[in-house]
Amino acid sequence: MRKHNLRTAYFGIFILALTLALGCRQPDEGVVEEETVEVEETFTTPAPAPEPIPAPAPAPTPGPEATSTSGVTIEAWDNSTPFEGAKTRVSNFEDGSVLDDAKVAVIVDVENFELGVQTDTPRASEIANSAEGQHAHIILDNDPYLADYKAGEPFDIGVLTEGPHTLVVFPSRSYHESVKSPDAAEILNFYVGKQEGEFLLDKSAPTIIYSRPKGDYKGKDAGKILLDFYLNNVELGPDGYKAKYTITNKGTGAEVGTITLTEWTPAFVSGLQAGEYGVRLQLLDKDGNLVDGAFNNTERVINVVTE
Repeated sequence: MRKHNLRTAYFGIFILALTLALGCRQPDEGVVEEETVEVEETFTTPAPAPEPIPAPAPAPTPGPEATSTSGVTIEAWDNSTPFEGAKTRVSNFEDGSVLDDAKVAVIVDVENFELGVQTDTPRASEIANSAEGQHAHIILDNDPYLADYKAGEPFDIGVLTEGPHTLVVFPSRSYHESVKSPDAAEILNFYVGKQEGEFLLDKSAPTIIYSRPKGDYKGKDAGKILLDFYLNNVELGPDGYKAKYTITNKGTGAEVGTITLTEWTPAFVSGLQAGEYGVRLQLLDKDGNLVDGAFNNTERVINVVTE
């Protein structure tokens, strides 16, 4: 009886343990719990946009040098050392004078400048140079200039026609480069015989006055030829008035070189072959149009003789 009770007690303990074990059973391993996976977001910083490639800068505006296909080169040069205060003045008549005698002489006086001496600069040995020295350029009615080497003495300018005339006088170095300043030159409008007619030059109007080149160029002097001019009542500039030289072969009619200047400086032409050339000087406005005026479109003929 006692053994039976013990077996019953053991059996009850077994059942209790079994019940407890089943109550604590873990979830079925076949059921997979959903796992939350945290995905780290990654942000890729976009590469910076490439900087725009700047358009190439425009080529610099060519300077005043101009080279033609025929090998002729024209280039602007600086003015020679100035003569401060240099002046030329006509002393025997004045602006507006009426001269009775058609045979006219002028007396040129100078200040701060000496006629008849050599200009002491290297340029004197580089281009055509007058053995008689510094002088005054005397231009009558836009004809080629006459050279006066003696100050204070009468200088014959010829027998003039009746009516109006224009005289331009300015100092020149021995190699014919003008002394450039507003006060250096004098312009006189005058009459011969009777006070009638219009003058070629209105002193209140913008005017360019042809000076060089002139005449014949031989040997060494033909290698480098001066282009020079005078201005009245006008200033040159990139956005304003301009001076234009054009050189043409008179034999063929072909243009062999041109230059447009925006400063009042001399220029030089080299490479001209033997022959006759027309050299035209023009005053242009800011739009490239020819400025009215008898002096503003002038051509001279020069002769080049090479050895």
